[in-house]
Amino acid sequence: MHAIRNVASISLVALAATAGAAVVSAAPASASSVTTVKAVETDFHIALSKSAFKPGKYTFVAMNKGQTTHALMVTGPGIAMATTKNLSPGQSAKLTVTFKKGAYDIFCPIPGHKGLGMNVNITVGGTAKSTSSAKSSSGGGGY
Repeated sequence: MHAIRNVASISLVALAATAGAAVVSAAPASASSVTTVKAVETDFHIALSKSAFKPGKYTFVAMNKGQTTHALMVTGPGIAMATTKNLSPGQSAKLTVTFKKGAYDIFCPIPGHKGLGMNVNITVGGTAKSTSSAKSSSGGGGY
């Protein structure tokens, strides 16, 4: 008699676990989905693997492929200063943010790097625009 009760109990537990799993998998994918974006940092440029952004959660994988220390920072609506640690050449780090509709700035916060071209401005709901780094550094002041 105990064997029949144990089998019935095990069957009910298995059925409940299966039902629970079905409920979890039935949740809308968009509610918890995270989009991964590669952010390759070189001296002195940031290349994103994605150019159009919609509101939602994103994980940026910052990869330092340059010869100097870099980091990745995101600012914009609802995000004050989300940043990775400083990355030595060859290192990577992840940074997860939630975008709302609006304009965001993705850049290297190491002093001077943003001004050297490590800056990408995006509009969530629009397309990415890279800040031009075509500034002349030849130094001839024209005097």
